[in-house]
Amino acid sequence: MTAEATKDVLFSELRRLTAMWNNYEDVPTSQQLLCRQIGRRLHALGGAALMREAYYDAKAKNPAITVVQAYWDGVGDWRW
Repeated sequence: MTAEATKDVLFSELRRLTAMWNNYEDVPTSQQLLCRQIGRRLHALGGAALMREAYYDAKAKNPAITVVQAYWDGVGDWRW
């Protein structure tokens, strides 16, 4: 798989994972861990810049996903 295809898959995974998150319910631990794994994969592919791109892409679909910043804290150069 090309880097661009991998990027598209990871962006899609993050959007799908966070699609139903809201500001009123806790995110299940399994989803938090999956979110962190996606962050690690994004960082390996393109560093913090790609992580930011993915974050803002997903946030455009669901503004309630700001908690992703906390889940990614400490992944590569990502700091919350």
